[in-house]
Amino acid sequence: MSSNYTEGLKNVLLDRELNRMLTITEAAELVGVSCTSLRRYANEGKIRVYRVGSGKHRRFRKRDVLEYLETNSEY
Repeated sequence: MSSNYTEGLKNVLLDRELNRMLTITEAAELVGVSCTSLRRYANEGKIRVYRVGSGKHRRFRKRDVLEYLETNSEY
């Protein structure tokens, strides 16, 4: 395989992973908080949330969760 092809494939896979939608449980685990806290953060506009389905379930894009962690890190 060519280097350009491999690099392009890596970028496609990384982009796909970063755009993956997480459930509230998955996102809360990644952030290290409870589901209740993550709901509150979303309601306060601290983290972007998407509503899906007829039940309007919350979903969080992995990229947004990682950006939240980056900007709200205590380190």
